[in-house]
Amino acid sequence: MLDIMSQAKNAIESYNLALKVSSASIANMNVPGYKKIDVSFQSIFEKVLTRGTAAGTNQGGTDPEQFGQGMGVATTGIDFSAGDTTQGTTFDLAINGNGLFVVSPDGGNSFLYTRAGNFQLDNNGNMLSNNLQVYGLDNSGNLVPIILSPSVYQGATKANFQWLADGRLQYSATPTDTSTFTDTGYKIALTSFANPSGLVQAQGTTFAATLASGNAATAQAPGGAVGTLTIGSVEQSNVNYLAETINALEIQRAMSANLSVVKMASDTITSFISKLG
Repeated sequence: MLDIMSQAKNAIESYNLALKVSSASIANMNVPGYKKIDVSFQSIFEKVLTRGTAAGTNQGGTDPEQFGQGMGVATTGIDFSAGDTTQGTTFDLAINGNGLFVVSPDGGNSFLYTRAGNFQLDNNGNMLSNNLQVYGLDNSGNLVPIILSPSVYQGATKANFQWLADGRLQYSATPTDTSTFTDTGYKIALTSFANPSGLVQAQGTTFAATLASGNAATAQAPGGAVGTLTIGSVEQSNVNYLAETINALEIQRAMSANLSVVKMASDTITSFISKLG
């Protein structure tokens, strides 16, 4: 009975972790650039009493005696499939492909990576993604923070900016006249990873590199391995509400079934003890 309770306990703990992950995904279903976490399970601790015997000349063999296996979490990993895109402003970008925007929380001492292209402009001309500095390429191809001069950002709104397909950011004081747009001197920087599923979630909807993901590729303008841009759009979360809800219900059923097993085992033990008394 104790084995039964231990096996059910391990299953409940595993399903509880999966339910937490599913809950987090549902909570972030409307967050631009969010990537859901996938959980997979595996069988563990097989209970094999005998492995059976081969048939002899005058007698048959015997099948193995086995009583199933326990279960546990095999892996958890980020699902980097693309989310749907929605209409944004002329200051927003979505990526078609495997690329990631480059951002920094500490002035370039370290870098994080995101798919959230709903950019903002602060009072000092810094281009931000979820309050983190966005990095681009200058005219020499160097990775630099995108910081616009006061003559550009003061009094400007998102409508004063437009992106080109090659990643160039342009500005105009009169955005209704497309002929007046001029380059700001920046291109958006994109990078990629050999194993994006090896990234870990970091601040906001950003990701940090790990040994599993490998180092980020050299930042470049759109094109090639990093993908192309969809201008004026924002990539939404890749969480499918219906699928995630059904998955959560299945996990709850599994937890409930294992709780029932624990209760039955506990009732049996209690009954046995009362008879001894």
